[in-house]
Amino acid sequence: MNVKRLQRKFPILLLAAGIAGGMFVAGCSGNVRQETVATVNGDPIKVSELREYFGVPAGMFAVAEIPVEKKKEALDQLVVARLLVQDGRSRGIDNTAEFKAILERDDRMVRIKALVRKEIEGKLKVTDEEIKAEIDKVKKTQRGISDTDAVTRAVKSVSGSRVQKIREDLIAAARKETGAAVDPKAVARIGQEENVPDNVVLASVGDEKILYGDVRKILDGYGQPGARGERSDPSRNRGMVSNALERELTIRSLAAYAKKQGIVDGSEGYKAMRQETERSVLRGMVADNVAAKNVVITDREIEAAYAQNAAIIEKNGQKVPPAMVPVLKERIRASLLNERGKMAVDAYIDELRKKAKITVNDGILPKV
Repeated sequence: MNVKRLQRKFPILLLAAGIAGGMFVAGCSGNVRQETVATVNGDPIKVSELREYFGVPAGMFAVAEIPVEKKKEALDQLVVARLLVQDGRSRGIDNTAEFKAILERDDRMVRIKALVRKEIEGKLKVTDEEIKAEIDKVKKTQRGISDTDAVTRAVKSVSGSRVQKIREDLIAAARKETGAAVDPKAVARIGQEENVPDNVVLASVGDEKILYGDVRKILDGYGQPGARGERSDPSRNRGMVSNALERELTIRSLAAYAKKQGIVDGSEGYKAMRQETERSVLRGMVADNVAAKNVVITDREIEAAYAQNAAIIEKNGQKVPPAMVPVLKERIRASLLNERGKMAVDAYIDELRKKAKITVNDGILPKV
């Protein structure tokens, strides 16, 4: 089950599409971002984390125009996340094979995210005047928009192209420094030859080789089992292979470049991003495997919900095609499961709150 209970905008710092800028507070932002805005059973939540919730990269800038009440609502989502993480650790979930396997699989991404954060901290510049001007522009063109939405759209608009430039420059530097290169002749064999061996080298990053077999594994699951045609087997489609290869080449070059830039085990940047990743994995595992573990939807419930929906459709002069009946029932099952799962997670969180000691530093919220 995948219960999407936590509706916070957890920052995705990888090459991410959603990294926005924020309001610059001269002379104090750097100090404020490391201050504690709340604690959950003694575990601090920093100002930078709350800023990142609103899309501010690395929490570098304040978003003063966002109402304090909205900041409190966002902070509550961070508190919920901490409660789930702490519960997961108390249950030993962070020592399970599943948890460790996920962290090992994501280690490259941890390094890349830490590298991107480092680049943003050093290169992204956004002024208070730019943000205010953009907020006014947004409010004039979108009457009735909330202050919170106006600010988030403004910071994204102002910083979007700058973040994109930082991202492009970082990728270019990583590929250059690591000697990342694609072998076009090898790639050209895809789709032309009947059986290209898995050990054919399609690209390299330094001494590291990317084989056709590596790309096949990445694309595994996209095609139809047993299918041999180019359309149904993505590993025989040169375009899909090229796209997957470019992505893998970029990831490997960035991960290698991150190490060259000091993002290694034990470094502050690595440890901080590793901690964020652990929290993300833990809260998801607790929500799905503990809080909503026993949620069940019966066939009777599905049939009852289907009958209601079918009656509405027939009332409008239509009928459900026989072939669509199982599809609709599966959608109903998924919807009921998600709804019931959310309720279970909410109830579980309420119980965690009752036992928790939560403190909020209201005085610092205006500076967030």
